[in-house]
Amino acid sequence: MTSSKLLPYVWYPLFMGAAAASYGALLSAGASPLIASYVPVIALALAVILLENRFPERISWRPTSRDVTTDVAFIIVVQIALQRGLVALGVLVISAWMHVHAASAWWPQSWPLAAQIILMVLTVDFIRYWLHRACHSLAPLWRLHEVHHSPNILYTLNVGRFHPLEKVLHFSCDTVPFLLLGVAPQVLAGYSLLYAANGFFQHSNLRLRYGWLNYLVGSAETHRWHHDRDPATAACNFGNTTVIWDILFGTWSLPARGTGPDIGGEHQTAYPKNFWPQLGAPFLAGREAPIRRSLRGHITQAVISLYLRAARLVCAVWIARTARNPMRAQRRVLNSILRANRSTCFGQAHGFDQIKSYEQFASKVPVCDYEALRPFAELEIERGAPGLTREAPRQYVRTSGTTGRPKDIPLTPSHLMALRRANRMALAMQYAQCPDGFAGDILAFSSPAQEGLLRNGKPFGSASGIVAGNTPKALLKKFVVPGQVLSIADSRLKYLVILRLALARRDITYAGAANPSTLLMLIKLYREHQEDLVRDIRRGSFFLSGRLSRNVLAAIQDRLLAAPARALELAALNRSEGGARICDLWPRLAMVATWTCGSAGIAIDELRGQLAARTLVWELGYQSSEFRGTITLGKGSGSGFPTLDTHFFEFVEREKWDGGEREFLTLDRLRAGCAYYVLVTTPSGLYRYFINDLVTVQGFLRATPLLQFLQKGKGVTSITGEKLYESQVLSAVCAVTSKLKRTARFVMMIADEDARAYRLYAELDEGRPLSAQRFAESVDKLLGELNVEYAAKRESERLGALSVAWLEPETGEAYRHFCVQQGQREGQFKMVAIAYRREFAFELAARVTVGES
Repeated sequence: MTSSKLLPYVWYPLFMGAAAASYGALLSAGASPLIASYVPVIALALAVILLENRFPERISWRPTSRDVTTDVAFIIVVQIALQRGLVALGVLVISAWMHVHAASAWWPQSWPLAAQIILMVLTVDFIRYWLHRACHSLAPLWRLHEVHHSPNILYTLNVGRFHPLEKVLHFSCDTVPFLLLGVAPQVLAGYSLLYAANGFFQHSNLRLRYGWLNYLVGSAETHRWHHDRDPATAACNFGNTTVIWDILFGTWSLPARGTGPDIGGEHQTAYPKNFWPQLGAPFLAGREAPIRRSLRGHITQAVISLYLRAARLVCAVWIARTARNPMRAQRRVLNSILRANRSTCFGQAHGFDQIKSYEQFASKVPVCDYEALRPFAELEIERGAPGLTREAPRQYVRTSGTTGRPKDIPLTPSHLMALRRANRMALAMQYAQCPDGFAGDILAFSSPAQEGLLRNGKPFGSASGIVAGNTPKALLKKFVVPGQVLSIADSRLKYLVILRLALARRDITYAGAANPSTLLMLIKLYREHQEDLVRDIRRGSFFLSGRLSRNVLAAIQDRLLAAPARALELAALNRSEGGARICDLWPRLAMVATWTCGSAGIAIDELRGQLAARTLVWELGYQSSEFRGTITLGKGSGSGFPTLDTHFFEFVEREKWDGGEREFLTLDRLRAGCAYYVLVTTPSGLYRYFINDLVTVQGFLRATPLLQFLQKGKGVTSITGEKLYESQVLSAVCAVTSKLKRTARFVMMIADEDARAYRLYAELDEGRPLSAQRFAESVDKLLGELNVEYAAKRESERLGALSVAWLEPETGEAYRHFCVQQGQREGQFKMVAIAYRREFAFELAARVTVGES
């Protein structure tokens, strides 16, 4: 390692060690604690100032004369004059007297000096940690603390930029309690030395790299992110001398971002820059804390952080244990399911008691769909007999069926417990990647967990509602929408109620919806009803309250509070050019969890355009009404770790299944890049269940394949043997629209077998008219590149030319509404972008824009 690369790692330990050694030497030479601490601090500060001019972290952070003037004024007035004034009250004299005459049994006076100093560092930092968090959450304290966040650069001298009143608060936390405990002056001075010396490094513009020390001390690398202009990003690294409390309470952060933080306060352009105006700034109206919380809110947030960090640790241990040998867990799961259910009607019919291996299981139990399992499920529903599972189902998950009759999927208590565990792990992985997403309110969409009762008296509902209902209670308290709202039958009215409740909460940091089109619906409704909604926010009302049931009204009444300031903010957004976006309505939104793969890819591009660049879009993972297939491990990836300790997986290569072959593969036999149909066996009685889903293997973690949902199996058509897949259509359309800088809101490829050709219907965003013919030619060319059979059929003219028709606005939403009316569940609605004309009931031709097709 060259000296230029080594020095950033050397400066901090070298100078901090030298300062501590100098303090000890001066004390030994008879110097007073005051002199022994100030001499090393002043020498260190001068050294850091010289070094940061020679080795700056950023050239752009070099201070101007105004910066230096303001910061020197703060140092003289606050750090020297005020501090000396407090000392003049007799701080050290009182400390010495208390130490000799009233030594407290609560302080370990007999410990070595170094140990007492370390104990004081940890104790003070614990108190200051919570004070610092309160300063970022409580409006009156934030007004004082915003002075410290006002600079748009970091360099050594602005370490002292604190409002005098906040400095008094610091004194009450890091000095007064220890005076009362009779702590020796040498300990107080030693703590002050470490605090001051570390602070100079924290704020310096010196190029520093801490390595493993980032997990121990309040470093420059972590503290710079605390000064980020974005309040959501800055809600981290509250520790002063150490970051131990940040790590324990889940607020430690060191993002791996190449550009680094954008330094400054939230009101950067308007905030005064000079000394005297900054002293008066906290008393001016209009300043607010990034996220305001009560004491109970702080405690709740700390509980959430600890809970999710513990869950993350459990998840990491589980993955490490199972990833090396996935089939060991799979065999254990299969044996457990067969053993538990051998006396059921299904188990007896298929000889579960004689099955000793997977091979025997595959030979004795046929591939099933729900219709094959329905008679066994109805034995439990009608007569209480153990049709599919010995363990009686607790409830049922209802989803649409292929025959028109709904499918009521049983859910046993043990399976529900496993799903809770998977949900907990999924949330923990999200928190690990984006803790800011859990800092504020949560906007979560789901269908009702209970929609009715079956004949056996047990409830049925949606999978999304059941998962949401099993969210940890501490997180449920942060939900914006109460469960009663989700039961509103009128979808438009339901979304308007959700929008009204969400608009009142500026501090929403997390939004979760299975389909990205749900969030797009919110912004559409806002644009249609923004005047009514802003008026409601101002008055504390809801313009459609007359259409709500008493149950729903009672649930939301205490949330319909008047918020004139928020109404003014929204009204200003409405006057802005281009209209408000999601990121404007909720500027602190840090995470959106939704489906990004398969047909959701069409809507996800439009959704990203509604979000701030910093907002993390998180793939929910492969899950369905029947089971949860994966847990997403990291951002930027749609693949996930299979839930192999709960469900038994089988796979068949797509080409072989479509060709009539039935070669079943277990997890250990999958190959990267291949597409497979999924069969699953669950603890709730689905055996070798063919769900008609296609997944791909995106890679491996140890020996375990990482799976990503590709599309529904039915998203395939073939007119002349070309086997055109939905994923190919979506890839081609997205590539063309991206090149044209446009967005497709809705796409449907119709296979016309009579005409031996495809017709693509597309609803685009607003913009200049496009040539349908040139668009068709571009898509047609890309399809040929993606599908060699398609190219061959087109070249031989066995397959006619692709045509394109532009659709009227809102066609995609009308189709969604049509499908829901036909029995598809809104909560689990998945848009399929390819179909045969003979099977497609919705009338697209009536919505074609005249003259543009």
